[in-house]
Amino acid sequence: MRRIYALYRSLLKHCLRRSGFFNWESMEASGETWFLQEQLPGLLHQESPCVLDVGANSGDYTEAVLRVYPKARAHAFEPHPLTFQRLMSAVGNRAKCHPMALGSTPGQLKLYDSEGSTEGGIRASLSPEALKTMTSKPLVSVEVEVSTLDFFLKDQKLDRVDFLKIDTEGFEMDVLQGATHALAAGQIGVIQFEFNALHLGRRHFLIDFMERLPGHRLYRLLSDGMVALDKLKPYEREIFAFQNIVAIPREIAPEKA
Repeated sequence: MRRIYALYRSLLKHCLRRSGFFNWESMEASGETWFLQEQLPGLLHQESPCVLDVGANSGDYTEAVLRVYPKARAHAFEPHPLTFQRLMSAVGNRAKCHPMALGSTPGQLKLYDSEGSTEGGIRASLSPEALKTMTSKPLVSVEVEVSTLDFFLKDQKLDRVDFLKIDTEGFEMDVLQGATHALAAGQIGVIQFEFNALHLGRRHFLIDFMERLPGHRLYRLLSDGMVALDKLKPYEREIFAFQNIVAIPREIAPEKA
């Protein structure tokens, strides 16, 4: 078998790509476009849902949501000062942009990136241990403001988040930990978050997210569909490779997926 190991390894990666992994090249390949255009409208029926884009970077995802829901009450969060300026230029006239991160507790934290990366790059993370799973380069940092989702909802007098997207490079669980009250009160509807090798550095598994979100059913996105995580065995589910996960309240979650 050793003589054809390279072939098997190539076939494994091909099969994983077909199963929703490694498809980071575009929103179409990752399944995000399919979900926003084909699935989300059947879950959110209101014309102006409340949408939070946590880890908005330069605003591409916020723009994609606004194309589907032009009247959405959108809030975009980006802590890096330079990236925040790009976010404002892109969507500042259509969404409320907040120059801060969301986490488990409010305060100040360092936002890390690998040395030599573009300032505020897409791999910037509040977790140095997460980044160290992806790079051996020295890390540089900038101090940023951090709030919690529970505090933000109270401060903004929002009683409901219809759609929450989280892309915080290994810090996704911290965002959900900061939403303990909102989740318990049923104030958060559909959630999308990224899961990848960065979570290995945090020792966060998908089963942890399933237990954090007992009122939701979790699915992995494919380019043109999704598969329920609770139908998968651990070896099929706990794969630390790029993928997008959606969590849908159980009362509206599709059974056939």
